[in-house]
Amino acid sequence: MTRQILLIITLLLLTFSIADAQTWKRQRVEYTFGLGATNFLGDLGGANQIGTNGLRDLEPSATRFALGLGYRYQLGKDWFVKANLGYMMFSGNDALTKEPFRNARQLNFRSHVIELSAQLEYMLIKQKSGHLYKLRGVRGKSWFRFEVYLFGGVGGIWFDPQGKDQNGNWHRLKPLHTEGQGLPGGPKQYSGFSLVIPYGVGIRRNLGGSARMRSFSQWSISLELSMRKTFTDYIDDVSTYYYGSDFIGEAYGEKAAYFADPSGKVTDHNAFGEPQQRGDKDDNDAYMLGMISVNYKISKRRRNLPKF
Repeated sequence: MTRQILLIITLLLLTFSIADAQTWKRQRVEYTFGLGATNFLGDLGGANQIGTNGLRDLEPSATRFALGLGYRYQLGKDWFVKANLGYMMFSGNDALTKEPFRNARQLNFRSHVIELSAQLEYMLIKQKSGHLYKLRGVRGKSWFRFEVYLFGGVGGIWFDPQGKDQNGNWHRLKPLHTEGQGLPGGPKQYSGFSLVIPYGVGIRRNLGGSARMRSFSQWSISLELSMRKTFTDYIDDVSTYYYGSDFIGEAYGEKAAYFADPSGKVTDHNAFGEPQQRGDKDDNDAYMLGMISVNYKISKRRRNLPKF
């Protein structure tokens, strides 16, 4: 009789552990809503030094907001795929840097940006549980309430840079051809779309990890920190050389001439014997994104449950 009881208990424990291990198959789908911040890494503004790549050129005061929606699907025990739709604001201003040459340009911009992307996630550290109750003389791991994951993906962005004039009014810059787009010897007009490569790290916590919060077991909160590599240098409307505000003014008007060179110092791009640099065409734009999200997981009921 004792052996039979032990056998039944063993089979029951094995059954429940298998069912628990397959729980994720009934909770594959998750919806997310996020609020966060962005920081643009381009030609305008930046640190108080000659322009550099990446985080070394970060200007904290240029940080702007971001909103995001997501659909997450669990492919396997450690793998997830996620579709993201984001709206964000970028900005940059030469007045924010004390580096003499960049500050003297007096260029500025802002841009509304829409991003659509897909990312693949790999769970590095899973949320683990130990003993639910503190029993005297019983040792074990306490609740580890966080999950850590890496992600990377591909997507696209739409952007439309604007510049602010002396009166504080904003104007779309692309139609003004500020670097001589369309003129003899000038660059071709840039697209308002670009491919983007997102990559980063995330950490999440399930809100139903304790007995008190069991009713929130389908909810979690997460924080993602990521970089976005783009394949354009015109998110801020600055990339190559001054074409010459006099020539741009004759072709596109007084407003275009002003935004081509607000400083008024470079009327002829060959005035100094060679083209004067306006931006760094060898370094594409990038941006950082930090997002805090609330996530809701959809549970499917099990069919044909055994009756006890």
